[in-house]
Amino acid sequence: MQSFVAASAGPVGRRLHRIRVLSDGRPGHENQSLGLAEALARRTGASVDCQRLPDVGGPPLRWWAAVRHGGPAPDLILGAGHKTHLALWLAARRFGARSVVIMKPTWPTFLFDLCLVPRHDLEGGRAGPRVVPTWGALSRIPEELPPKEPRGLILLGGPSRSHEWAGDTLIPWLHEVVAARPELHWAAADSHRTPAGFLTAVVRAGVPVTPLPRERTSSRQLLEQLLVAEEVWVTSDSVSMAFEAVTAGARVGLFPMPVRDAGGGPVRALETLVEGRYATLFPAWRLQGRRLPPPRRLHETARCAALILERFFPGHAP
Repeated sequence: MQSFVAASAGPVGRRLHRIRVLSDGRPGHENQSLGLAEALARRTGASVDCQRLPDVGGPPLRWWAAVRHGGPAPDLILGAGHKTHLALWLAARRFGARSVVIMKPTWPTFLFDLCLVPRHDLEGGRAGPRVVPTWGALSRIPEELPPKEPRGLILLGGPSRSHEWAGDTLIPWLHEVVAARPELHWAAADSHRTPAGFLTAVVRAGVPVTPLPRERTSSRQLLEQLLVAEEVWVTSDSVSMAFEAVTAGARVGLFPMPVRDAGGGPVRALETLVEGRYATLFPAWRLQGRRLPPPRRLHETARCAALILERFFPGHAP
């Protein structure tokens, strides 16, 4: 372990030139890693490359994909998702690069330079010396936002380990939310977890929204919609979409879905958003006169990027 520490230690004033993202191919994981890499690149001018690790072939092929490169070695390697961890650790040793894991790793935290772990995934809220607690998931939302437009956006999740799905209850709620803000142009987007045909059912039920089906809407198009939306409603089964809406500076409402695991991390994460007044549950919205309060913005990706530069690449310090 001493050799690892020595290999990853950088000189005083070290600068960040090249960032490598290791991806397991899951959009949620990849977007968190790319969001952090892009925030670092905006501050440093560093280049970013993304290596998708193969699903088959096991650790040897994933490690080989992680170390392939056509130029100078990376200074920093990022990854999210359990399949990236071993390849990330070995690649960091191979290149003498700093290693940052997003989300709670399956391997011991001392193997990595830094672990960015959501608070709700930390036992008792405790963090070790190489663990930094974060509020929810990181995202690709930039720090500088475009002007808001008179738009509303509905983000639909689906059944998960933490939540069940209640589509029959949800459709009348959608009618109510859209009717409360008729001056907004509303759109609704489903996700890979949304039950098949539900978005079509919303339109057939007469909810006046522009459908953004996942099969015909790119992640870039959805991001553009999110950045300009004044008001965003999210089903409570999707922690990542709720935190993205908050980070985008929108007024955020949550449609409560039936809970499977009341003590689980996703449920606790959304409770922190509500308790911190970053988001409002649908029943409370009704009691507040069917209006969401002004937005409270939270940008954890920017905070984590600044922390990484301060700790590991002080050559970029102002």
